[in-house]
Amino acid sequence: MGLVKSLARDALSILSEHRTRAALRMKHPRALISRDVKVVGDPGRISLGDGVSIFGPSSIFVLDGGGLTGSQLEIGEQTYIGEFANIRTAGTRIKIGAHCLLAQAVTVVGSNHGTRAGSWVDDQPWSGDGVVIEDGVWVGAQSVIVAGARIGAGAVIAANSVVRGEVPPDAVMAGSPARQVGQRK
Repeated sequence: MGLVKSLARDALSILSEHRTRAALRMKHPRALISRDVKVVGDPGRISLGDGVSIFGPSSIFVLDGGGLTGSQLEIGEQTYIGEFANIRTAGTRIKIGAHCLLAQAVTVVGSNHGTRAGSWVDDQPWSGDGVVIEDGVWVGAQSVIVAGARIGAGAVIAANSVVRGEVPPDAVMAGSPARQVGQRK
């Protein structure tokens, strides 16, 4: 009987994801969301500009949790999000500007679990104030953008970088943690 319940739960989950993706397509007919993009959460909390392209397989979670209740995702016009992206609002707001390029396997997460000693990590409240990626930013493959990151317009993030904190406009960043290695001219 456990297998039947598990299969039924999986089927309901797939149906829910399909409905959410369909609702997004209706709300944003000028955005392209490939059918293998997993979208979980309230489509009313997602805003996509004209010409947005999201390729899959990718995962987008716009859910509250860990005591945070402000989940919202905004993606500006003509922004490209490559395959294997992982975007999780995690109770916060994530804003990705217009004309951005997020390469393959980029992760953007709006909050973090608590890490206080003496308590299980999964029992602790989350903290974080979301992520802002301004217009015209290029994020290289397999980069991770963590809670609190603010990436200025026109910045370039090298592949495999981990970004936290402030990134100046037009800065070229690389590494883990990402450091400024240049300036666009």
